[in-house]
Amino acid sequence: MTQSNDTIEFHAGAGVFVQSDHLITGDDLSRVFNLYLPFIGATSYALYHLLVNELPFAQDQVKRQDHNFIIDSLNISLPNFVKFRRRLEAAGLIKTLYQRDAIGEVYGYRLLTPLAADQFFKEQLLAGLLYKFVGEARYLTLQQRYDVQGQAALQGDDISARFLQVFQNQNDVQVPATPLVYQEPVVRADPVGFQFDAFSEMVRGVTPAVLQHQRNFLVAMHLTYGVDEVTLAGVVNQSVTLDTHEINTQEVQRLLRQQTKRTAGQPEKRPATTDTAVPEIKNAEARALIEIARDTPAQEFLAYVKTTLKNGLVLKNERDLVDYLIAQSVLPVAVVNILVHYVLIGLQNDSLKPALVTTIADSWTQNQVDSPEKALIQIQQRQQANQARQEKRFSRQQKPEKTTPKFVKQPQSVAKTTAETTQSAADVAAALAKLKNIKTKN
Repeated sequence: MTQSNDTIEFHAGAGVFVQSDHLITGDDLSRVFNLYLPFIGATSYALYHLLVNELPFAQDQVKRQDHNFIIDSLNISLPNFVKFRRRLEAAGLIKTLYQRDAIGEVYGYRLLTPLAADQFFKEQLLAGLLYKFVGEARYLTLQQRYDVQGQAALQGDDISARFLQVFQNQNDVQVPATPLVYQEPVVRADPVGFQFDAFSEMVRGVTPAVLQHQRNFLVAMHLTYGVDEVTLAGVVNQSVTLDTHEINTQEVQRLLRQQTKRTAGQPEKRPATTDTAVPEIKNAEARALIEIARDTPAQEFLAYVKTTLKNGLVLKNERDLVDYLIAQSVLPVAVVNILVHYVLIGLQNDSLKPALVTTIADSWTQNQVDSPEKALIQIQQRQQANQARQEKRFSRQQKPEKTTPKFVKQPQSVAKTTAETTQSAADVAAALAKLKNIKTKN
């Protein structure tokens, strides 16, 4: 039976072979660290670096290993290893090959050198992710770091020496033929929910070949700015050049940034959808919140709450936390928006606390909260439970102490106790006097 990457069950005892078509240098690792790490994560970078160090330098050094050395070296679990490896695969840094031999399962990891800086910034999927995670200021800083160094342009005539002016041509030298095959990283975009064919039919003025050539860029704009097919098609139609009939990518980004700034201040509302599986939300304010949560991308909703409702700033760790919740693909975007609103507005926190947010997200995941209506019901139940606990604690604190009834007479027992106490004190005094005499005598 044919197995796909999703149905193969991973075992730590499976064999590992590592290969690279070219020497991966320190400059390559530096580009992965600066350009890829913000969106693949620190552990994925550590995994890539570890596999680079495990590359054998000679054929006689090749030996079969299992995955335990990787898991132990990085101190990660099996599911996390698969998650971090898939990030490297999606970014075009690793190709994973699977087979079964006479010993058992074998995974081959072909390490690919990262894109050169100029190619990276032309690859819209990767550049769009970097821009999303680090922001505009850091993105421009990285672009300048890998741009022309020193003076912008040198003036003058080129008087450099030519090859044959310095080196003598040796036609009789036989050079062994060693063809090198360079495999460039390929980033494949398979977005869930984005209908590229339907989007193409709404674009006017360009050929299907041009749209296919810009596919990665268009998908990156959909993922980065959270726009649907209709909105993106309208923006693209405005940016098509009249003379060459091509898509002006800079104009598309400018229009999307303007639209993002407008919607961040006041998200557009849409008609509320009813869900027969949950009770109807009758509160007008709650219904309005549901409409905004359904129609707003997660990052825009976070900016709306922090800047408009709380007059604050969106922190980088808050953006990362929201991206982490979305990347888990468990809670829908609308539910994540309700969670953000509850933590910041309902619980009156100045910022998103990772421990609190992930705890609530885990609870909602276990309770199968898949709609904003169910999220509001969970919040209501949580508030009722907290109120019940507080009332119970308050009633316990106000409970009167037990007092002795007045009709109970106990003068005899009191007198007896007093006598016993006096006798006990006399015995202790006598014992101390005796001990004193003994110490004196000694």
